[in-house]
Amino acid sequence: MAAHKGFTIEVTSRYEEWWRYNVALMCGCFDAEERRTGFASAASEVAGVGSNLPERPAEIPAFRTARLTTGPCDHLVLYIYIVPHTLPAGNDIDATRPFEIDLKIACDGRRIRSEKRRINQWSGASIELRVDSHE
Repeated sequence: MAAHKGFTIEVTSRYEEWWRYNVALMCGCFDAEERRTGFASAASEVAGVGSNLPERPAEIPAFRTARLTTGPCDHLVLYIYIVPHTLPAGNDIDATRPFEIDLKIACDGRRIRSEKRRINQWSGASIELRVDSHE
């Protein structure tokens, strides 16, 4: 199998308080024989955990994208961490329901996965995925 150009992973959300979350993406890249050929990481950090900001900082876009691009590989093991730095202002369960993120993964410029995930407003999320280039 020929080497691939690489993967592109994007995490976005239309949730109006998406700014309250830092996003870290990291992955191990592997060849067809399961040998690790690389590692890639990226982050979209708004503030330190526990900052408890009263509102979205002016320099942070309302609907930002966390993006990771890898080197050539056959498949990867991807970790996505969504960590709240500012918790919800209230504690009413109806007002703090999970919100959605959009996860898009492409390989060689071809979209191979697109899915929505529900994220708990209080705890964020830790997501682990294996992604193959031939999906």
